[in-house]
Amino acid sequence: MPSDRQILTRRAVLLGGLLAAALPVSSLAAAATNAGLYLHPAPIPLPPLGMLDGDGKPVGLESLHGRAVLLNLWASWCAPCVAELPALDRMKPLLARNGIAVVALALDRGGAETSRATFARLGIQSLDIRTGDPRSLTEMLGARVLPITLLIDRSGAEIGRVVGAADWEGASAARLLAALAEGRPLTADMAPTVAGAKR
Repeated sequence: MPSDRQILTRRAVLLGGLLAAALPVSSLAAAATNAGLYLHPAPIPLPPLGMLDGDGKPVGLESLHGRAVLLNLWASWCAPCVAELPALDRMKPLLARNGIAVVALALDRGGAETSRATFARLGIQSLDIRTGDPRSLTEMLGARVLPITLLIDRSGAEIGRVVGAADWEGASAARLLAALAEGRPLTADMAPTVAGAKR
């Protein structure tokens, strides 16, 4: 019986191939040259983020220590952000079995209600609502554009980030996610294909 990691890799390769077949060559070339993966020379500890759950109760990343985390920063007004959410939603259960938590943190002024409406419109099933103060989070995390996905290691430190809407179901992303789950070093050739980001 194949392991979850083998299933993840097979699914990523299959979906990456379907994406490649569906997109025009010019779109693929533009996306491939804009890698969007930034790796830090040393892990950067994250400060408390002041996140709130869908009921307005404080929730932190501390409960996820021991697992790697994809911390996706998004907003409802950001088209690339909204386009990326369904793939993260589909991947969340599979990634959880491989030791990676997926957290989608909304930087909307409308808080949980705006997130709830966006999730309902997109049919989001797995992602939990997480919000926070947009201004302080933008400043604290250096989120000049959206979406940004912070790559957080098992100790809770940021080791890199992906700027732009990533193809999380593609083959490059599968290599990146496998390395993140196993605690192996991330390399530039693991950059997922990304679309544009919004300021």
